[in-house]
Amino acid sequence: MNKQNVRKKYIVIVVITILISIIALIGASYAILTMTIEGDKKISVTAGILKVDFTDGNYINLDNAAPVTDKQGLKTTPYTFTITNTGNINAYYHVSLEEEATNTLTHNYLKMRLTNDKGYDSGVVYVSDYEASEMEIMSEQTLEPGEDNKVTYQLWMWLDYNADNSAQGKEYKSKIVVTSYDRKMGTNAVQLVKSKSNEESLDYNSATSEQQKEAWVHSHPATEQTEALTDYRYIGADPNNYVEFNDELWRIIGVFTVDDGTGKVEERLKIIRNESIGSYSWDNKDTTTGAESNEGKNNWTDARLNYLLNPGHESESVGGSLYWNSGSGTCYNGQNNATTNCDFTSTGLKEEARNMIGDTLWYLGGTSSYTSASNGLASHWYTYERGTTVYNSSTSPRDTSWVGKVGLMYPSDYGYATSGGTTTDRNSCLNKELYNWDSVNDCYNNDWIFNSAYLQWTITPRASYSYFVFRLGNTGYLNNIDTGNANDVRPVVFLKSNIKIVDGDGTSSNPYILQS
Repeated sequence: MNKQNVRKKYIVIVVITILISIIALIGASYAILTMTIEGDKKISVTAGILKVDFTDGNYINLDNAAPVTDKQGLKTTPYTFTITNTGNINAYYHVSLEEEATNTLTHNYLKMRLTNDKGYDSGVVYVSDYEASEMEIMSEQTLEPGEDNKVTYQLWMWLDYNADNSAQGKEYKSKIVVTSYDRKMGTNAVQLVKSKSNEESLDYNSATSEQQKEAWVHSHPATEQTEALTDYRYIGADPNNYVEFNDELWRIIGVFTVDDGTGKVEERLKIIRNESIGSYSWDNKDTTTGAESNEGKNNWTDARLNYLLNPGHESESVGGSLYWNSGSGTCYNGQNNATTNCDFTSTGLKEEARNMIGDTLWYLGGTSSYTSASNGLASHWYTYERGTTVYNSSTSPRDTSWVGKVGLMYPSDYGYATSGGTTTDRNSCLNKELYNWDSVNDCYNNDWIFNSAYLQWTITPRASYSYFVFRLGNTGYLNNIDTGNANDVRPVVFLKSNIKIVDGDGTSSNPYILQS
């Protein structure tokens, strides 16, 4: 789907710059903190129905800054600005910091406090605490018209008392950006999905038709690589999990607690492309190009499909980052390094979509046994995926995790997405091994991930072989196949935690519209 008529429904109307320069004294000790405000003219900016007034000019210079205690920092003169709604309808805005790329002083050394006269108080926080929300220091706010139509903010910022000598002689500059919208910005995507989710104890066949279209809470025990977690998954033949992403239809697998690869853990939306981008090899190396056999190699970290989907591999002569960059050329397809022409100029990721995708720690555990109810259920697969069982190679050890942007579905994503039917219900499907789901129509026919037109790659390897990876068959079963084969690719990504839903109801005809 390509809805060219859908555009971002916001207008950035106020961008105000505060130049903040923190210069540490070069030498063995710091000078006493001083702050001067240059310019005595009051600045007022008006755009649309929003007006912003700056009390003492917009240039702040912290010269010869010394590390100070929080108590001392809060005694400095704050920067003050007032936002006024001059119209007769609600105004929506948020406040963020926009840092300059030339900064030499990391914001990890900076502390701040933001308050307003409506009762908001951020408390004393590190500036770096706002990184996950792209430096949004005040989230979406509503300013109603009428007598009480203004709000005044005060911002303090200082060098932390515990800053070491590496902070000397460094400089920090940033802008305060007040962004106003001509309509409500929407709801955080993660929070919206969670707020509509059904309790885990609710039986699908007992739920209302409206409830059946929303996500379900699902709890998991701890695994070798994760603690006990709760996620929120869409189930059934056709739930309301459609989103417009990259000017295409994608589907929300659910909300998951993920690590971004640095240890920062947060809940994020996991989505999968509704259609395949084509049929390509997972990895078709042979013994001359780094595999233990001529059937390929099942290590996702250096897999050729990984290199096709993700950034940073542009130097590869075949397939390198073509999907990520919306490029065209040749891609790996078929045994023994075989290639084919490929063109992602219309189906590859566009800049807006790329900017919505966050780095993610993907788990690469696998299994050798999976063909019975004692080892092949969706719950077993969840544990395998987040485990450490991989092919044991002395010359080319397999990785148990990988940090990147674009991956593939897990077998458990498929298994948990079923609602079952009236003959074989969800609970019965979850107690049936995925390997034999082709014998139970109720399980795969009521699973929105299943597509009879596709043989779909997963990211999960079979641990007892160097070249087998699991795939979802076109009659509902899950089995393994050598990586050199060409199968359908449905890219999967985790969106950044600040993505919002600004329109739509999640149906295929009115998908959720995302906004960064």
